[in-house]
Amino acid sequence: MPALEVHPTVRIQAGPYAAEISPSAGGRLLCLTYTDANQSVDCIVPWQGREAFEAHDWPKAGAFVMLPFTNRLAPAQFNWQDQTVTLHNGSPTGQGLHGFGHRRPWQLRQTTSHSAELALMHPASDAEWPWPFAATLTYQLSEAGLRMELSVCNTSTGVMPLSLGWHPFLPHSTACPEDQGDYLVHAQRQHAIGLDGLGLAVASVEPLPMQCFALPTEQAGTTAFEHYSGTVHLPLTAPWRLEMTSQNAAHLLVHTPPGLKHLCVEPISALPGALKQDLRTRNQLGLGPACTGTLVCTLGLQALSLPMATAETLPRSP
Repeated sequence: MPALEVHPTVRIQAGPYAAEISPSAGGRLLCLTYTDANQSVDCIVPWQGREAFEAHDWPKAGAFVMLPFTNRLAPAQFNWQDQTVTLHNGSPTGQGLHGFGHRRPWQLRQTTSHSAELALMHPASDAEWPWPFAATLTYQLSEAGLRMELSVCNTSTGVMPLSLGWHPFLPHSTACPEDQGDYLVHAQRQHAIGLDGLGLAVASVEPLPMQCFALPTEQAGTTAFEHYSGTVHLPLTAPWRLEMTSQNAAHLLVHTPPGLKHLCVEPISALPGALKQDLRTRNQLGLGPACTGTLVCTLGLQALSLPMATAETLPRSP
Protein backbone atom coordinates (compact mmCIF):
# COMPACT_ATOMS: atom_id res chain seq x y z
CA MET A 1 0.00 0.00 0.00
CA PRO A 2 1.43 3.41 -0.94
CA ALA A 3 2.26 5.97 1.73
CA LEU A 4 -0.44 8.41 2.75
CA GLU A 5 0.12 12.03 1.82
CA VAL A 6 -0.73 14.70 4.38
CA HIS A 7 -0.93 17.64 1.96
CA PRO A 8 -3.14 19.35 0.96
CA THR A 9 -4.92 20.18 4.20
CA VAL A 10 -8.10 22.07 5.07
CA ARG A 11 -8.31 24.61 7.88
CA ILE A 12 -11.59 25.55 9.56
CA GLN A 13 -12.31 27.98 12.39
CA ALA A 14 -15.17 29.15 14.61
CA GLY A 15 -14.87 31.41 17.64
CA PRO A 16 -11.79 30.40 19.66
CA TYR A 17 -11.41 27.00 17.94
CA ALA A 18 -9.37 26.14 14.86
CA ALA A 19 -8.80 22.75 13.26
CA GLU A 20 -6.75 21.33 10.40
CA ILE A 21 -7.84 18.26 8.43
CA SER A 22 -6.07 16.04 5.91
CA PRO A 23 -8.52 14.33 3.55
CA SER A 24 -5.75 12.33 1.85
CA ALA A 25 -4.36 10.97 5.15
CA GLY A 26 -7.39 8.92 6.08
CA GLY A 27 -9.59 11.95 6.71
CA ARG A 28 -7.52 12.70 9.79
CA LEU A 29 -8.01 15.59 12.14
CA LEU A 30 -4.44 16.91 12.47
CA CYS A 31 -4.98 19.48 15.20
CA LEU A 32 -7.70 21.13 17.27
CA THR A 33 -6.66 24.30 19.07
CA TYR A 34 -8.41 26.69 21.43
CA THR A 35 -6.95 30.21 21.45
CA ASP A 36 -7.96 33.20 23.52
CA ALA A 37 -6.25 36.46 24.43
CA ASN A 38 -4.04 34.74 27.00
CA GLN A 39 -2.99 31.36 25.64
CA SER A 40 -3.36 28.60 23.08
CA VAL A 41 -4.44 25.11 24.20
CA ASP A 42 -4.12 21.88 22.20
CA CYS A 43 -7.25 19.77 22.57
CA ILE A 44 -5.59 16.79 20.83
CA VAL A 45 -1.93 15.88 20.35
CA PRO A 46 -0.98 18.06 17.36
CA TRP A 47 0.44 16.49 14.21
CA GLN A 48 4.11 17.31 13.67
CA GLY A 49 5.42 17.79 10.14
CA ARG A 50 3.68 17.20 6.86
CA GLU A 51 5.68 14.28 5.46
CA ALA A 52 3.94 11.27 3.96
CA PHE A 53 3.74 8.23 6.26
CA GLU A 54 3.35 4.48 5.89
CA ALA A 55 -0.31 3.51 6.18
CA HIS A 56 0.31 0.82 8.82
CA ASP A 57 2.71 2.95 10.89
CA TRP A 58 0.99 6.24 11.60
CA PRO A 59 2.25 8.98 13.96
CA LYS A 60 0.60 8.91 17.36
CA ALA A 61 -1.09 12.27 16.97
CA GLY A 62 -4.27 13.83 15.66
CA ALA A 63 -7.49 11.81 15.49
CA PHE A 64 -8.99 9.37 13.00
CA VAL A 65 -12.24 7.51 12.47
CA MET A 66 -12.54 3.73 12.71
CA LEU A 67 -14.63 1.88 10.11
CA PRO A 68 -16.01 -0.55 9.05
CA PHE A 69 -14.85 -2.18 12.29
CA THR A 70 -13.13 -0.93 15.42
CA ASN A 71 -10.06 -1.81 17.45
CA ARG A 72 -8.02 -4.98 16.92
CA LEU A 73 -9.08 -8.05 14.98
CA ALA A 74 -6.35 -10.66 15.41
CA PRO A 75 -6.12 -12.68 13.32
CA ALA A 76 -8.07 -10.71 10.71
CA GLN A 77 -10.76 -13.37 10.29
CA PHE A 78 -14.33 -13.89 11.51
CA ASN A 79 -17.48 -15.86 10.73
CA TRP A 80 -20.46 -14.09 9.19
CA GLN A 81 -23.70 -15.75 8.10
CA ASP A 82 -22.16 -19.22 7.98
CA GLN A 83 -19.12 -18.10 6.00
CA THR A 84 -15.54 -17.49 7.06
CA VAL A 85 -14.39 -13.98 6.14
CA THR A 86 -10.64 -13.42 5.93
CA LEU A 87 -9.36 -9.86 5.54
CA HIS A 88 -6.06 -9.18 3.77
CA ASN A 89 -4.80 -5.68 4.50
CA GLY A 90 -1.05 -5.93 4.03
CA SER A 91 -0.35 -5.41 7.72
CA PRO A 92 3.01 -6.89 8.80
CA THR A 93 1.30 -8.28 11.91
CA GLY A 94 -1.61 -9.90 10.05
CA GLN A 95 -4.08 -8.03 12.26
CA GLY A 96 -7.08 -6.01 11.32
CA LEU A 97 -6.52 -2.76 13.19
CA HIS A 98 -9.19 -0.05 13.48
CA GLY A 99 -10.71 -0.94 10.11
CA PHE A 100 -9.23 0.65 7.00
CA GLY A 101 -10.97 4.02 6.63
CA HIS A 102 -8.00 5.72 8.27
CA ARG A 103 -5.66 4.15 5.69
CA ARG A 104 -7.54 5.34 2.62
CA PRO A 105 -7.63 8.80 1.00
CA TRP A 106 -10.95 10.60 1.41
CA GLN A 107 -12.39 13.10 -1.04
CA LEU A 108 -13.21 16.63 0.06
CA ARG A 109 -16.88 17.07 -0.86
CA GLN A 110 -17.49 20.59 0.42
CA THR A 111 -16.13 23.09 2.92
CA THR A 112 -17.14 26.32 4.66
CA SER A 113 -15.21 28.57 7.02
CA HIS A 114 -16.24 26.38 9.97
CA SER A 115 -16.93 22.94 8.48
CA ALA A 116 -15.61 20.29 6.09
CA GLU A 117 -17.41 17.30 4.59
CA LEU A 118 -15.43 14.31 3.28
CA ALA A 119 -16.49 11.16 1.43
CA LEU A 120 -15.07 7.66 1.10
CA MET A 121 -16.44 5.21 -1.46
CA HIS A 122 -15.80 1.49 -1.16
CA PRO A 123 -17.59 0.58 -4.38
CA ALA A 124 -16.87 -3.14 -4.62
CA SER A 125 -15.77 -6.15 -2.66
CA ASP A 126 -12.01 -6.38 -2.23
CA ALA A 127 -9.44 -8.17 -0.08
CA GLU A 128 -9.95 -5.75 2.80
CA TRP A 129 -13.75 -5.89 3.01
CA PRO A 130 -16.20 -7.96 0.98
CA TRP A 131 -19.11 -5.49 1.19
CA PRO A 132 -19.34 -2.17 -0.68
CA PHE A 133 -20.32 0.94 1.27
CA ALA A 134 -20.32 4.73 1.11
CA ALA A 135 -19.06 6.82 4.05
CA THR A 136 -19.41 10.50 4.89
CA LEU A 137 -17.32 12.33 7.50
CA THR A 138 -18.18 15.85 8.67
CA TYR A 139 -16.12 18.10 10.93
CA GLN A 140 -17.89 21.19 12.27
CA LEU A 141 -16.61 23.85 14.67
CA SER A 142 -18.65 26.18 16.86
CA GLU A 143 -18.09 28.33 19.93
CA ALA A 144 -18.42 25.12 21.96
CA GLY A 145 -15.76 23.09 20.14
CA LEU A 146 -15.69 20.27 17.59
CA ARG A 147 -18.54 18.11 16.34
CA MET A 148 -17.58 15.05 14.28
CA GLU A 149 -20.21 12.98 12.46
CA LEU A 150 -19.42 9.73 10.65
CA SER A 151 -22.05 7.84 8.64
CA VAL A 152 -21.74 4.63 6.64
CA CYS A 153 -24.37 3.38 4.17
CA ASN A 154 -24.40 -0.28 3.16
CA THR A 155 -24.55 -0.26 -0.65
CA SER A 156 -24.35 -4.05 -0.96
CA THR A 157 -27.30 -6.39 -1.47
CA GLY A 158 -26.70 -8.28 1.77
CA VAL A 159 -26.39 -7.61 5.49
CA MET A 160 -22.88 -6.49 6.45
CA PRO A 161 -21.32 -6.12 9.90
CA LEU A 162 -20.49 -2.58 10.96
CA SER A 163 -18.95 -0.94 13.99
CA LEU A 164 -17.80 2.66 14.15
CA GLY A 165 -15.43 4.57 16.40
CA TRP A 166 -13.32 7.67 16.87
CA HIS A 167 -9.65 7.47 17.88
CA PRO A 168 -8.24 10.77 19.18
CA PHE A 169 -4.78 11.07 20.70
CA LEU A 170 -5.28 13.33 23.71
CA PRO A 171 -2.69 15.19 25.78
CA HIS A 172 -1.81 13.29 28.96
CA SER A 173 -1.98 15.69 31.87
CA THR A 174 0.64 15.29 34.58
CA ALA A 175 -1.31 17.67 36.80
CA CYS A 176 -3.07 16.12 39.77
CA PRO A 177 -6.75 17.07 39.67
CA GLU A 178 -8.04 18.78 42.79
CA ASP A 179 -10.99 16.39 42.84
CA GLN A 180 -10.43 12.91 41.42
CA GLY A 181 -14.19 12.43 41.52
CA ASP A 182 -14.50 14.72 38.51
CA TYR A 183 -12.71 12.20 36.30
CA LEU A 184 -14.81 9.08 36.40
CA VAL A 185 -16.35 6.88 33.74
CA HIS A 186 -20.00 6.05 34.35
CA ALA A 187 -20.66 2.65 32.81
CA GLN A 188 -22.29 -0.71 33.48
CA ARG A 189 -19.05 -2.69 33.48
CA GLN A 190 -15.33 -2.43 32.76
CA HIS A 191 -13.14 -4.95 30.92
CA ALA A 192 -9.35 -5.00 31.18
CA ILE A 193 -8.24 -6.28 27.77
CA GLY A 194 -4.45 -6.09 28.08
CA LEU A 195 -1.92 -3.48 27.09
CA ASP A 196 -2.02 -4.66 23.46
CA GLY A 197 -5.82 -4.49 23.38
CA LEU A 198 -6.12 -8.05 22.11
CA GLY A 199 -8.39 -9.27 24.87
CA LEU A 200 -12.08 -9.86 24.25
CA ALA A 201 -14.64 -7.78 26.10
CA VAL A 202 -17.57 -10.18 26.33
CA ALA A 203 -20.84 -8.26 26.46
CA SER A 204 -23.18 -8.81 29.38
CA VAL A 205 -26.32 -10.79 28.58
CA GLU A 206 -28.54 -8.69 30.85
CA PRO A 207 -28.34 -4.95 31.59
CA LEU A 208 -26.34 -4.07 34.69
CA PRO A 209 -26.68 -1.07 37.01
CA MET A 210 -24.51 1.93 36.21
CA GLN A 211 -21.31 2.23 38.24
CA CYS A 212 -18.53 4.79 38.64
CA PHE A 213 -15.04 3.76 37.55
CA ALA A 214 -11.83 5.75 37.89
CA LEU A 215 -10.49 7.02 34.58
CA PRO A 216 -7.43 4.77 34.01
CA THR A 217 -4.72 7.32 33.29
CA GLU A 218 -1.94 6.44 35.73
CA GLN A 219 -0.85 3.01 34.48
CA ALA A 220 -0.24 1.63 31.01
CA GLY A 221 -3.08 -0.58 29.82
CA THR A 222 -6.32 -0.82 27.85
CA THR A 223 -9.80 -0.82 29.38
CA ALA A 224 -13.18 -1.10 27.68
CA PHE A 225 -16.21 0.39 29.44
CA GLU A 226 -19.46 -1.29 28.54
CA HIS A 227 -22.55 0.89 28.04
CA TYR A 228 -21.02 4.11 29.29
CA SER A 229 -22.98 7.31 29.88
CA GLY A 230 -21.89 9.05 26.67
CA THR A 231 -19.91 11.79 28.44
CA VAL A 232 -16.42 11.77 29.88
CA HIS A 233 -14.18 14.51 31.30
CA LEU A 234 -10.40 14.49 31.03
CA PRO A 235 -7.90 16.58 32.98
CA LEU A 236 -5.64 19.09 31.25
CA THR A 237 -3.23 21.64 32.61
CA ALA A 238 -5.12 24.06 34.86
CA PRO A 239 -7.44 25.84 34.38
CA TRP A 240 -8.82 23.52 31.70
CA ARG A 241 -10.43 20.14 31.28
CA LEU A 242 -11.72 18.36 28.17
CA GLU A 243 -15.29 17.21 27.71
CA MET A 244 -16.01 14.46 25.18
CA THR A 245 -19.51 13.27 24.31
CA SER A 246 -20.80 10.68 21.88
CA GLN A 247 -24.03 9.48 20.32
CA ASN A 248 -24.57 5.93 18.99
CA ALA A 249 -21.35 4.79 20.69
CA ALA A 250 -22.50 2.49 23.46
CA HIS A 251 -18.99 1.86 24.76
CA LEU A 252 -15.73 3.61 25.53
CA LEU A 253 -12.18 2.30 25.18
CA VAL A 254 -9.32 3.96 27.07
CA HIS A 255 -5.73 3.12 26.12
CA THR A 256 -2.81 4.47 28.13
CA PRO A 257 0.49 3.58 26.40
CA PRO A 258 3.80 2.98 28.17
CA GLY A 259 5.51 6.24 29.01
CA LEU A 260 2.16 8.03 29.46
CA LYS A 261 2.92 10.38 26.57
CA HIS A 262 -0.68 10.56 25.44
CA LEU A 263 -4.09 9.07 26.13
CA CYS A 264 -6.46 7.41 23.67
CA VAL A 265 -10.12 7.78 24.65
CA GLU A 266 -12.23 6.11 21.97
CA PRO A 267 -16.03 6.09 21.70
CA ILE A 268 -16.97 2.83 19.93
CA SER A 269 -20.24 1.24 18.86
CA ALA A 270 -19.11 -2.34 19.55
CA LEU A 271 -16.93 -3.85 22.24
CA PRO A 272 -13.45 -5.05 21.24
CA GLY A 273 -13.56 -8.51 19.70
CA ALA A 274 -17.30 -8.37 18.93
CA LEU A 275 -16.76 -9.90 15.47
CA LYS A 276 -15.22 -12.97 17.12
CA GLN A 277 -17.91 -13.52 19.75
CA ASP A 278 -21.08 -15.55 19.77
CA LEU A 279 -23.79 -15.38 17.13
CA ARG A 280 -26.01 -13.12 19.25
CA THR A 281 -23.24 -10.53 19.62
CA ARG A 282 -22.23 -10.69 15.95
CA ASN A 283 -25.81 -10.32 14.74
CA GLN A 284 -26.13 -7.05 16.67
CA LEU A 285 -23.56 -5.59 14.25
CA GLY A 286 -25.68 -6.29 11.16
CA LEU A 287 -26.49 -3.39 8.83
CA GLY A 288 -29.06 -4.12 6.14
CA PRO A 289 -28.88 -3.07 2.47
CA ALA A 290 -29.38 0.69 1.97
CA CYS A 291 -29.28 1.22 5.75
CA THR A 292 -26.96 3.72 7.43
CA GLY A 293 -25.02 3.61 10.67
CA THR A 294 -23.96 6.88 12.32
CA LEU A 295 -21.56 8.03 15.03
CA VAL A 296 -21.42 11.55 16.49
CA CYS A 297 -18.70 12.81 18.84
CA THR A 298 -17.97 16.23 20.31
CA LEU A 299 -14.83 17.56 21.97
CA GLY A 300 -14.31 20.90 23.68
CA LEU A 301 -12.70 22.68 26.61
CA GLN A 302 -14.22 23.63 29.91
CA ALA A 303 -12.70 26.38 32.05
CA LEU A 304 -12.05 25.47 35.68
CA SER A 305 -10.52 28.74 36.85
CA LEU A 306 -13.29 29.11 39.45
CA PRO A 307 -14.30 26.54 42.09
CA MET A 308 -16.07 23.61 40.48
CA ALA A 309 -19.47 24.52 41.88
CA THR A 310 -19.41 27.92 40.13
CA ALA A 311 -16.97 27.25 37.32
CA GLU A 312 -17.53 29.20 34.15
CA THR A 313 -18.17 26.49 31.60
CA LEU A 314 -18.12 26.81 27.85
CA PRO A 315 -21.48 26.01 26.22
CA ARG A 316 -21.89 22.35 25.40
CA SER A 317 -22.20 21.16 21.84
CA PRO A 318 -25.73 20.32 20.79
